[in-house]
Amino acid sequence: MERIVLTIGYVPEDNSLDIIYCGDSDSSGTMELNFEVVENICSGVDNDFNISIENSDLWDHNSSFYKSISTYVSNYLNLVISPSQVYGSYALLNDEPDNHSLNMEIIDSEAGTFSNENKEHNGKIYLRHYFEEDDEIYDESICIFSVN
Repeated sequence: MERIVLTIGYVPEDNSLDIIYCGDSDSSGTMELNFEVVENICSGVDNDFNISIENSDLWDHNSSFYKSISTYVSNYLNLVISPSQVYGSYALLNDEPDNHSLNMEIIDSEAGTFSNENKEHNGKIYLRHYFEEDDEIYDESICIFSVN
């Protein structure tokens, strides 16, 4: 089975940990949600989000997909994350940055973990993306951006 996996999370201002583990918010002291895109459905891995999408929706910052997922994540995190920010992160992590990606930065990561030394990412949103096929993970990367 092929799938795209997205993790969207927030590192709280008061986080005291030096390593953030995407997919393990309890150990990282973060708040995050995980999603998967399989065929024409984006569903929550650890939540009840579910929306039908077309592949073209992933490349349209005005798509109902980005409006829905940004609203869902914003409500969960109690922060405002715009559809353009989620789209910009996705585009950047897929080597297609555009003007929606300008305030985002790809950070060094390995196996879904990234450094938070000196609390450099506290108060920021992160988005992890990877492609999975036959239980193998490809092109895993993480970007961060500041909350509006």
